[in-house]
Amino acid sequence: MHSESRRRFFKLAGGIAGAGVLLSACHPTSGPTDIYLGTGDQALLNFLYIIQQIEAAFYTQAVATPYYNITHLEYLALQDVRDQEITHREFLKTLLAEKAVTKISPDFSSVTFADRTSLMNSAAAIEDLAVSALNGSLHLFANTAYAFTFSKMVSVEARHSAYFRDSVVPNSFGTTVVDVQGRDQAQSPSVVMASVQKYTHTRFDSSNLPK
Repeated sequence: MHSESRRRFFKLAGGIAGAGVLLSACHPTSGPTDIYLGTGDQALLNFLYIIQQIEAAFYTQAVATPYYNITHLEYLALQDVRDQEITHREFLKTLLAEKAVTKISPDFSSVTFADRTSLMNSAAAIEDLAVSALNGSLHLFANTAYAFTFSKMVSVEARHSAYFRDSVVPNSFGTTVVDVQGRDQAQSPSVVMASVQKYTHTRFDSSNLPK
């Protein structure tokens, strides 16, 4: 993402925050090892923030330890995606402010970063998870100002998914992810959270996540 795009994105974030986004107080309801997401919009933002942390950590690792025989253009693409996911992560962190959950401990033991196919397939799966999470949660926000912002974010995530999927099997995105009506996947936050735990050692209490 170019610097100008970053500026526009964070300007939008500031606009939402300035509009009076009020996040509910954090009240843990389970064991001390579980990190409580909160309730309402706070829980949804933390839910998306966790996913963006996973994505940013994944691509940071992918760039730091590139797979064998990576081309220059593929390496540049990984850097671009990393920078975009870091921007997404910081955007959500800014919205949440002191209500943001702690920095996660990622778990990428299922990924072989040195292998191109493993990296590409894992990247596509993580991007699909982000798309599904965003599509499945937008209608749950009490603050409708988020709909426009996160619809832009999900379009970026879908493009990432298409790139990684087509890097393994050309023109495969439309036949494996998009339904017959041309719509991306959408899953409820509770369903996505079960998949999220695969990628982090950190445990979360999402008991009050909107459904």
